[in-house]
Amino acid sequence: MQNKFGLKDFVLMVLVMVVGVLTFMNMKQGDRQWKQNQDIVSKVGSVEQQLAKLERKMQSGSFVASNQNSGGSSRGDTTQAPSDSQRDESWARKDTDAPVEWQPPVEFASSPYDMEGYRLGGEFTEVFEAQPSKLTPVLGEDVYARRVDDQVCETLADFNPETLKLEGTLAEAWQYDPNGYWLRVKLRENIHFSDGVEITAEDVVYSLKDYINNPELETESLRSIKTQIKDATVISEKVVEFEFNEPDAYNLQAALAYYILPKHFYSKLTPAQINQATGLLMGSGPFKLDNLDIDNQWAPGQDVVLVRNEQYWGPKPALGSLRFRTITEDIARLTEFRNGNASMIRPSSPQFTEVSREPGWDEKAYSLNWVNMRSGYSFIGWQCGLRNGKTQTPFHDKRVRQAMTMILDRQLIINDIYDGIGEIATGANNPPSPASNPEVTPWPYDPERAKALLREAGWVDRDNDGILENERGDEFSFEFTRATGGQTIERFQKYLIDQCASVGIRCTPRIVDWSLFDQILKNRDFDAITLGWSASAPESDPKQIWHTDSIQNQGHNFIQWDAGQDEYIDAIKASLDFETRMGYFHELHSLMHEEQPYTFLRVVPWLRFVDKDFKNVHPYPKGIEQREYYYAPVVNN
Repeated sequence: MQNKFGLKDFVLMVLVMVVGVLTFMNMKQGDRQWKQNQDIVSKVGSVEQQLAKLERKMQSGSFVASNQNSGGSSRGDTTQAPSDSQRDESWARKDTDAPVEWQPPVEFASSPYDMEGYRLGGEFTEVFEAQPSKLTPVLGEDVYARRVDDQVCETLADFNPETLKLEGTLAEAWQYDPNGYWLRVKLRENIHFSDGVEITAEDVVYSLKDYINNPELETESLRSIKTQIKDATVISEKVVEFEFNEPDAYNLQAALAYYILPKHFYSKLTPAQINQATGLLMGSGPFKLDNLDIDNQWAPGQDVVLVRNEQYWGPKPALGSLRFRTITEDIARLTEFRNGNASMIRPSSPQFTEVSREPGWDEKAYSLNWVNMRSGYSFIGWQCGLRNGKTQTPFHDKRVRQAMTMILDRQLIINDIYDGIGEIATGANNPPSPASNPEVTPWPYDPERAKALLREAGWVDRDNDGILENERGDEFSFEFTRATGGQTIERFQKYLIDQCASVGIRCTPRIVDWSLFDQILKNRDFDAITLGWSASAPESDPKQIWHTDSIQNQGHNFIQWDAGQDEYIDAIKASLDFETRMGYFHELHSLMHEEQPYTFLRVVPWLRFVDKDFKNVHPYPKGIEQREYYYAPVVNN
């Protein structure tokens, strides 16, 4: 049978050729359009950069002009502090020789505006390991709420990211009594909240006296460490004076480092409304909540979205928004980061070690590993008082607490569970802090010595069932409370259970959502609990966590430890001389080591993966400064 090439075949061939030509031409046109689009993106980025520079210059000029007579300093990375001749010190007290300490302009440590490839806009997504329960300032106490609130609210002063020196933010200058009894603060001009309302001394006084110190508000954890402030008084629209009960090493920090909140917003709410609120967050910072609605607030389970505060009084961030999501599982967080759905995560130690070595990883992400001011320590807290005010736990006896520490091989934990990242913690101040006592060495891993201490404390296996009992016949059984999480905490939990079983102790895990932790701590409803503390200052006031005053009224001494530590804490606070103060810190450290109210587990360095589509990322001694980041994705041709 012969094949014939007919008219129909010819038409089909022509059509195929036409389609091929059109496809080729379309591909070429697509390439030209893609190149044109990239040119447009590049030009838009250039225009955005020029506009941002112009905005900065106009803003800087307006600050200089408005502050010529007031002696104010402009906020920005290109402006200069006023000269001595421009400074008006008529607001200062004249009955003293205390100098006026003028503060430098508040600048970016590293400004994004002159960086190569700078672009305006973009959203930076940070993933939390646990769910914050509320964002309302001060009432939202956990580290996650604080990371959000720090972007929205500002203080009178803050620590320089590089030098860690306390420098004015909302405060333009202050005058501090050399004897430590008063502090007068002058606010900057042209500072306002995100709704445009000017910040005055009334807001400063309201935030302390009517918000933090309001007994009807659930602010006890912060209120308990502001007791050294006797009074705060409005002197004029821009001047406030603090009076202190007595000289205290942390008076200056206590007065300058709390959120200044808008009186006109929060004072219209009842204490009950504020206590029940989950998302009433308003301040003067570079970002603001995308939706601040009293009747439709942010609630746990939702992403937290902050948008650039276009009315910000200082240098506006380059990013358009910040998004905070919660993913409790380690593997899920890393997967989201790999898929481009997260800009920054905190990897587990094994993840950090393994993933950062992958070929090509350095092209995708910054792998940050450093110890900074906020690096803290992880611990197991032993309930030294009555659980729920009713039941005495085995851990009221320091010999038992010492034994619990010695049944744990903490170096093994660091090596096997945390992949060798970190070091054994010995107390509440990490090396190389001068407050850390260098003579204190970690308790050894010594199960036999631990067994002897347990016998001495009356815990013996009296019925040969493998479990220790006291004289009443009560078994040594306790509940280990921890938050939901990934493989790292699960591995630690298994190790703890096994080690307890090896000496005749029954440990039962109690796994709860992070949002419930706040109430558990306030109610003292636990036998043992694992957490971590991080610092908020280069030298932290120990009263909030360790003083017996903080046992009362739901304070942060939730383990209810009382072993004479107040003597050292009070001496620390009363010592204005640095060396003397450090000596008392060392004595407090020694007492903690002996008493073991916590089993101090690990000094925790900061680990972060940050997407390299974001630039100007720096690991500062203070931590990270997301307001300096800008979005400049790499375009692959």
